[in-house]
Amino acid sequence: MSDKLEEMSAFFNSRTENYNTVHLEHVGGIESKQIIASFLPEHTKAIIDFGIGTGLELEAIFERFPNCEVTGLDIAQNMLQLLRKRYPENKIDLHLASYLDFDFGSELYDAALSVMTLHHYDHETKTDLYRRIQSCIKPDGVYIECDYMLSEHEYENAQEMEDFYFREYIRLKGEQGITDNREYHYDTPCAVENQIKMLYDAGFSSVKERWRKGNTVLLVAYKMDVG
Repeated sequence: MSDKLEEMSAFFNSRTENYNTVHLEHVGGIESKQIIASFLPEHTKAIIDFGIGTGLELEAIFERFPNCEVTGLDIAQNMLQLLRKRYPENKIDLHLASYLDFDFGSELYDAALSVMTLHHYDHETKTDLYRRIQSCIKPDGVYIECDYMLSEHEYENAQEMEDFYFREYIRLKGEQGITDNREYHYDTPCAVENQIKMLYDAGFSSVKERWRKGNTVLLVAYKMDVG
């Protein structure tokens, strides 16, 4: 990881060419993208995908739900262009926008997804976003998050590692004289137990860890209690 912080959209736009290779071969691997479709509800007709990027998870989703309508949000225009070329016939409504301030509406989607995108934000930002996600899915809907998280399986003390990453981000911003409110790329993953707590705090009735590969963890949050 470079110590030089880059504005978030510039970072991803400049790495579009190698993005798929990195994420399919190294970041969670191809399984982390394919497995997401298996956790979608049987009745899924509409989903919203936060930080959709090049849509690596969509192939398996469209295999299972070929007529699914997808709303996708991303701040990297170059990635959205690649996605449009790959799925010209599917029902995809793409928005060049940040999910932090986009209006998701209320109870519009059977499922919401975020894949390898939320490990850049603090607890307050995530919890606020989770509340809005909880509101935008239908009563029997789910939110699926597959992301870089810190686990006690990988670290002796996941909380200490989380604190370290957040301190480093603050330190680097200070050293580089960054004082604006723009988003800058730096990984600040949270401990799995903190992720789960944030989702409960946001109003989800049940949260389950469904899959893990190293530090790539998949959580499914249910709006209604599944027992």
